[in-house]
Amino acid sequence: MINLVYIRAAIEANTGIRLSLPKVRQYLLEEGLITKRQAEDDARIFTGYGDLYWDDTTFLTDVEPILDVTSGLPDHFIPGS
Repeated sequence: MINLVYIRAAIEANTGIRLSLPKVRQYLLEEGLITKRQAEDDARIFTGYGDLYWDDTTFLTDVEPILDVTSGLPDHFIPGS
């Protein structure tokens, strides 16, 4: 499978230009670096992890909100400690 995100990152690191993922796929195809079949099958645009999981609630946890943001902080700061 072709990882367009990594290819885009390499292009950006070397040129300073950030391309959209469809543009990266188009340029790879135009330059002959991937075949048309690869562009259609392997170089799919990442749409999120939702396709990989059955349920969005799988990783939810019960977290209590922090009401007092100063709780647990020291009253005085001792330099060098």
